[in-house]
Amino acid sequence: MDPVSLGLLALLALTVMLMSGIRIAFATAITGFIGLWILRGYVPAASLASTIPQGHLSAYTLLVLPLFIMMGFFAFYAGITRDLYWAARQWVGHLPGGLAIATIFGSAGFAAASGASTASAAVMGRIALPELKKYGYDDKVSTGCVAAGGTLATMIPPSVLMVIYGFIAEESIGALLLAGILPGLLEAFSYSLMLIIRFKINPELGPPIKGITWPDRIKSIKGVWGMVVLVFLVMGTIYSGIATPTEAAAVGAMGALLLALPRLNFKKFRDAMVETARSSAMIFAIIAGVLIFVHFLGFTGMPAIVSEAIVSFDAHPTVILIGILALYLVLGMFLDGIGMLLLTVPIILPTIKELGIDPIVFGVLVVRMVEIGLITPPVGLNVYILKGVAPGVSMGDMFRGCGWFVFVDLINVAILIAFPAIILLIPNTMIN
Repeated sequence: MDPVSLGLLALLALTVMLMSGIRIAFATAITGFIGLWILRGYVPAASLASTIPQGHLSAYTLLVLPLFIMMGFFAFYAGITRDLYWAARQWVGHLPGGLAIATIFGSAGFAAASGASTASAAVMGRIALPELKKYGYDDKVSTGCVAAGGTLATMIPPSVLMVIYGFIAEESIGALLLAGILPGLLEAFSYSLMLIIRFKINPELGPPIKGITWPDRIKSIKGVWGMVVLVFLVMGTIYSGIATPTEAAAVGAMGALLLALPRLNFKKFRDAMVETARSSAMIFAIIAGVLIFVHFLGFTGMPAIVSEAIVSFDAHPTVILIGILALYLVLGMFLDGIGMLLLTVPIILPTIKELGIDPIVFGVLVVRMVEIGLITPPVGLNVYILKGVAPGVSMGDMFRGCGWFVFVDLINVAILIAFPAIILLIPNTMIN
């Protein structure tokens, strides 16, 4: 069997294994190892399967992942997340659909402390859904806000997916994190604008919060100022070049711990550390498995063949880019974001560079498409996680509630394709 045919057969086998429920870390590692065994023999395959993950996972840059994850868990277990949501409620609750908008901005605030979308959806679901229910908000709108708001964590730094993309693409992780700031803010404000319009047209979706005074608003800042300063300190050191992303992540983790100390007992500290270890181990296991599979694909020559085939199309690079992003939209319905990036970026990135598209711009756009996959059926991980928090709302209603947010996301992607300067504005002024 020629290498290309073997590669295609391996992709088919991997698809079957994933559809059968096998974890992506194991499915990719097994498929990649067997493929290497067939191509190179058992001893070289065993050597590659043991040395490739170790060589990549020991990279200093990947230390940023557990540190940012730790920062988010300290923020959660210290109750900082609830403070962020309450402050957003006090400042925007008076607007049409104010409590829904507060959920979006509360999610954006938590996104600045945690890079995990599913964690954000779970945390904000526990905090925001009872409050939305109390004021009689429509269930579809409520769950849609929480699920879509959770996706902000993949765009607003620190973002786990941005770090992983930077690792695969060998691009500056600091530049990628900074590139997500303006698209993330665009997402949050566009969600809010859409909600204001919907609630203006149909006030029965939920009432604004009345009776909020300026003293209430000023008082609410007390609980969040520390976290705001911490986030600006972390991103500011990356932007100014004072610290690498890994060093800034260490500052963030330590700062979140110090902020949490007044409300952090030993049990919460232990839980934060255990959850950090569990999440980090899951991510590193996926990376290790996919690295084996991707190296196998490299030996088959498939990445070069795919690149040549796409570049040979007689179409404008923007048209090809839209086609690739549409592919990610489909893949996002079946694969989790980390696995999707690790499996596809090594194959597609050479094509992107050949087309003259900035890898930083492509990274942000791909992460945005991954976000959409988190709230679209049939997989929609954020929605499935939210189901555990809101068992009384049907999955169908949750997905329908996300529909408006998916529509806004697609408009935002179109804006970013048309105006990539939005993505590059902050990274281009970054001090190296």
